[in-house]
Amino acid sequence: MFEEKFKSLSRSDKQQFSEVVSDLLYQCYVTRRIYDRKSHMFVANPDYLFLERNESIIEEYLSYLDIQLSPSEQDGVFFLTSGADKNHLRLDSVTTLIVYALRSYYEGEVSKSPEQPEVMMTYGQLAALLQELGLSNVSKHISSTSIASSLRTLDSFNIVNRARGTYSDPSYSFFILPSIRFVISNEKMNALYSFLTEGTPDKEEGSPFFGAKAQKTEESEENEKELPGEANVTSEEKTDEEEKTPAPEASSTDADVPFGGNN
Repeated sequence: MFEEKFKSLSRSDKQQFSEVVSDLLYQCYVTRRIYDRKSHMFVANPDYLFLERNESIIEEYLSYLDIQLSPSEQDGVFFLTSGADKNHLRLDSVTTLIVYALRSYYEGEVSKSPEQPEVMMTYGQLAALLQELGLSNVSKHISSTSIASSLRTLDSFNIVNRARGTYSDPSYSFFILPSIRFVISNEKMNALYSFLTEGTPDKEEGSPFFGAKAQKTEESEENEKELPGEANVTSEEKTDEEEKTPAPEASSTDADVPFGGNN
């Protein structure tokens, strides 16, 4: 029983339990390493280590809230999923496209250096990638301001970590964290890829881009302007500007777990 397990914890562990669970419920994602801006290095995340040691008791506690703690040891990520729709945060279309671009870039860089789970990116590289992928043509609302806003949202959920400068600066850099893999599922990434590349001559028919076979969702078949990718956060506390009405030419979408789900 949870009560018995909790009572067996030391006083310091009980205090850390409260802090770690509070942060987890707010941020939804916890990574094995965090970036220390003073040393400019990634260091072990004490919250992640605590979750590893006390996974069963935290999992049992969260079950009372209809929330599941999902670990990915390979990627070094703990994340939350929830069956309660009211706990999901709906992201706008710009942020969904940013997530798609970041995931694309992340997978490419990690395949080159699999021993490095965090990938650095600059604003200039992101802006160029959005142009290269044709995402700037999908939504006219993509700008330096909207990109900065989306990155702040992702940063608050431990999807990216700011490295140099602030998101308001004309030039900044950030790290894409392995938690990016659990924002949108492979299936939905491929659906979005299929949607975005439809009619591209050099695109192989049916060839998957993110592991699973790409296919359109029913929604994208009914409305060619609606993005099939999904993005949500399991959190009741965050109700910032990311919940604004989506751009008319590309709507925001839902998901079953934080930012879209497991692979």
